Amino acid sequence: MNWILAILRRPHPGYANLGVYFAISTTTAAGVFLILSFLQPFNLGNRNILGNPYITALVYAGGSYIIMLINFFWIKLFPRSFSDEKWTLGKEILMCIYQMISIATAMWLINYIRGVFPPNIHGYLDMLWIVVSVGFFPYLVVLLIRHTYLVKRSLQKAATMNISLMLDNKEAPLDNDPQYISLQRFIKPIDINTFISAESKGDYLVVNIAHNGKVEELAVTTTLEEFQTENEHFEQLFRCRDEVIINKNKITWVEGNAAGYRLRMHPKLPSVFVSGEKAAEFRKQMDYC
Repeated sequence: MNWILAILRRPHPGYANLGVYFAISTTTAAGVFLILSFLQPFNLGNRNILGNPYITALVYAGGSYIIMLINFFWIKLFPRSFSDEKWTLGKEILMCIYQMISIATAMWLINYIRGVFPPNIHGYLDMLWIVVSVGFFPYLVVLLIRHTYLVKRSLQKAATMNISLMLDNKEAPLDNDPQYISLQRFIKPIDINTFISAESKGDYLVVNIAHNGKVEELAVTTTLEEFQTENEHFEQLFRCRDEVIINKNKITWVEGNAAGYRLRMHPKLPSVFVSGEKAAEFRKQMDYC
């Protein structure tokens, strides 16, 4: 049982990029159309609209697509819950089940209006079984294959980057002319070689710096955009998420997963997540594509 829970808790690409959700919804609707128009499962041919399988498939697929777009409301309402950092394989399966129930509801309503399915729980369960049989099991197989591929690819690239980190000491040498990051409304200068990360926390910025093996946390009333603009001349700075900028030279280890990467910056700090949409840029910044 524990191994099943461990698998379900594995990171998986979420829906931070809304284009991904629209692409999945469109692909699902297209799959419903193709299956219903050509295969005609569960004696669907006996219930065709106007005796035309393509019109029937178009109505069902269109209704399913509209329902899935309505579900987009939840992503807009709780964007953090659907982000790559928070999303897991288990949540993706639950999302798929929710989509299947939504599609079954839309198709049952269409058939109820047509007078094909009875207006009771048995009619709804019959439609739910049809939708699950046609859509859920094939999707689950594709999901697990895709997840395994993403994990394998990410682990391989993370291993290569870790080898590079071990062989290449990226710590800048200390000299008599240190460079300081610019931080508005903060008097104390911060050497770029001590800077670890900056994270947006509402109306202020939390800056982590390394000092004598310890981590010092500073709270500054500025935005991450202002910080990035003022310090864009430092090539070692990388924006790995909308809320976080890191110093690449402080990375000690890279962990790969299906959703992206997690970076160890300091033993006393939690790992920093690199979202999937930033993964390609991150590999390029690390001189590995």
